[in-house]
Amino acid sequence: MKNKIIAIVGILVLVVGTFATVKKVSPISWGMWGNYNTASGIALKGYDPVAYIQNSEAMPGNSEFTVTWDDADWQFASAENMLLFEQDPEAYAPQFGGFCSFAVNKGFTADISPDAWHVHDGKLYVFADKNVQDDWVAGIDDGTLEASIANWDKH
Repeated sequence: MKNKIIAIVGILVLVVGTFATVKKVSPISWGMWGNYNTASGIALKGYDPVAYIQNSEAMPGNSEFTVTWDDADWQFASAENMLLFEQDPEAYAPQFGGFCSFAVNKGFTADISPDAWHVHDGKLYVFADKNVQDDWVAGIDDGTLEASIANWDKH
C-alpha cells in the first residue's frame, strides 16, 4: 500500500510539473518565470506594449525596435513607441509581469494571448484568452483587480 501511495504521488508531481512547464502555468509563489513573462522569448510575445495604451490595439512589434528592460526584451511597432517606452517603461509595461491577470487573481501565473487584453485606469492587463478577459473585466467592480494585486504582492 505504501509503495502505491508513493507511486501515485510521484505520478502527480510529474504530471503537475509537466503541465506547468508546457503550459507556462505555475503558482505565483514558485516565481519560475522571472520578473516578466518571456515564455515566447520576448515580453508580450513580441507585441508592442505602447500600442495597447496609445492606439487601443494589439500590434505586433518589429525586431528592429527592441529594448531590453528589467531582464526582458520588448519589441515595438515603431521607433516612436520604443522611445515612449524607454522614457517611462513602467507606464507601459503590463501589470503582473505580463502574466494572465485572471490567473494571478486565482493565485497562479499563466501565459497569455496578445489579443486578450484590457486597459483600466491607464494600465495594461493581459489574459490567456478572451473568455477569462471578459470574466476578469466584468468583476472589476466586485474585486477582481484588488484580488489580483493582493496575490501578486505576495510573490
